[in-house]
Formats: sequence, structure tokens, C-alpha cells
Amino acid sequence: MELHEIVAKLTNQEEKVDRTLKELELLRQISTDNLMAVLELRKYHEGLSREFKEFKNEMKAFKDEMRVFKDEMRAFKDEMRQSIKELNRRWGELANRLGTITEDIFAPGIPYLVKSLGFGVRKRMLNVEYKKDQMYNQYDAIVVAEDKDGRDVVFVAEVKSQLRADHFDDFKTKLENLAIYEPEYVNKKIVPVLAAFNIPEDLIQLANKRGVLLVRMGGEYLEPLNPEIVS
Repeated sequence: MELHEIVAKLTNQEEKVDRTLKELELLRQISTDNLMAVLELRKYHEGLSREFKEFKNEMKAFKDEMRVFKDEMRAFKDEMRQSIKELNRRWGELANRLGTITEDIFAPGIPYLVKSLGFGVRKRMLNVEYKKDQMYNQYDAIVVAEDKDGRDVVFVAEVKSQLRADHFDDFKTKLENLAIYEPEYVNKKIVPVLAAFNIPEDLIQLANKRGVLLVRMGGEYLEPLNPEIVS
């Protein structure tokens, strides 16, 4: 082999070695970069896992707080429900007591009112109850009187705390039922009386139309608002 061929071959081998070294250095650099990336990724993953664990703990604490809050709300609702029930019961008792007090004030005065209107009182009944054929009605006052000509007139009174228009229809039904309990009243003149502490002015015209005597508290105990209907 000639010398120049040997030199050329050595030169070629040297170039191959240089290329190999460069490739190895590149591989080393890539491996180092990959390793750093892996380490960074692991570090990020560990931080993420730690944050996720903290988040789970916070969510667990939040759920526990919500559970306690729900239990407290349930207890509060039960307490409020019981309070409302008790309040309704007391309101019912108060309404009944108020109705009883109103009746106790007005009913005893109805016979005296009838007398003040020029009628002779023959019979007075307070808090009258009737039961017949599964029917029941209660009348606050019934006064059997006679006019100046000696004719019988029956005053039937209903007492309310606050008079409303619908009371007229309810009272009309009770008056119709009275004839079932007391047939002898059928041929007698019936004077319906609605008495109340508070009577709106617009109900006076309705009372005149229905032939109902309205009575309220006045300067002399009971005061008729439309006495002309019994004249």
C-alpha cells in the first residue's frame, strides 16, 4: 500500500472518530436534557400531587362543614315548624277567647236592646245550641218579644269581632236552619241581628237590603245602626 493511501485512510478514520465523538456528545447532551426534564416533571408531579392532596383535605373539611350546616338547618327547621305549630295553636286559642269575650259582652245586652226599641221581652236565651239529624247550630242570643200590637217578634243575634260581608250569607243559612229546630218560629217575624265591635260603613246598606239589624258598642252599651228596619 502506498504511503499516500495510508495517510488518506488514517485521515478518513480520524474523521469517523470525530463524528462519533460529536454524536456521543450530542447523545450525552440529549440524555442530560431528558434527565432534567424528567426531574422537572417529577418535581411538578409531586407538587401537583401535594396540591391535590391538600385540595382533597379542604374538600373533606368543606363537606364536613356542610354536613354540620345541614344538620343545624334541619334542627332549625324542626324548631321553626314546632314554633309555628305552637304559635298557630295559641292564635287559635286567642281567637276563640276573643270570640267568647265578644259574645260575653254583646249577648247579654241583646234583650235590653230589644226593650229599648219598644218591644216587650217575653223570653231570652243566650248561647243556644241545637242538634238534629246530624245538624248543629249555635245562636249567641234569641229573644222572643212582642210588638205594641201584641204580635210575636223573634230577635236572633250573631256576635262577631269584625263584621264582614260574607257573614251575612252564613247568618242567613243559620236563620233558615232555626225553623227546623223551632217550627213555631215559622209564622213569627224574625229580626236578624249582627253585632260587632267593628262594622264597616259600607255594610250598613247591605244590612238594610237584607233586613238585618246592625249593633255595635255605643255610649249606652249597645247602639243600633239601622233601627228603622224594625219600626
